[in-house]
Amino acid sequence: MTRTPPRPHPGLLLATLMLLGGCKTAAGLFSEPKPQDRLDGYEGSLAKAGVNTEMDWGPKQDHLLARFSALTEEHAKLQRELADEKAKNRNLENQVVSETSAGQREKSQRAQIEAQLELKNQKLREQEAMILSLRIEKAKLEQQTLLSRIDALNQVLQVGAPGTVEAAAPMPGRR
Repeated sequence: MTRTPPRPHPGLLLATLMLLGGCKTAAGLFSEPKPQDRLDGYEGSLAKAGVNTEMDWGPKQDHLLARFSALTEEHAKLQRELADEKAKNRNLENQVVSETSAGQREKSQRAQIEAQLELKNQKLREQEAMILSLRIEKAKLEQQTLLSRIDALNQVLQVGAPGTVEAAAPMPGRR
């Protein structure tokens, strides 16, 4: 029996080829640029422009720069507006807190004044009840005084003329 060598898996073979191919491509990245290459950094518009770099900007770069500048300005404007709105918000929150505390103080003062008013009304009712009871007592005393006078007059009348009855005179003009 002869043994046949195992066959490599086709996916493994493909992965190995890709790995080797990748190494060759990556090796070209680390080599020096060729002298005829236009993007070597020594040739092209940057080397010829010198200090005046406006030559480097094309219409697309000008558009991007203008857009970037506009967005930067808008961002700064929005940051200022945000800071202003935050300050307004803090001021409004402080105002709400102060108004709430003022409302609480007013409520407590109102409750205190209402309690004092209720106490004064209670005292007033008590005084009115006392005045009424004193008036009742006064009326009872006046009634007793009148009854005792009537009794005294009846006694005087009975002692002064025991059998005489006064004749009532007719009223003038009524006949």
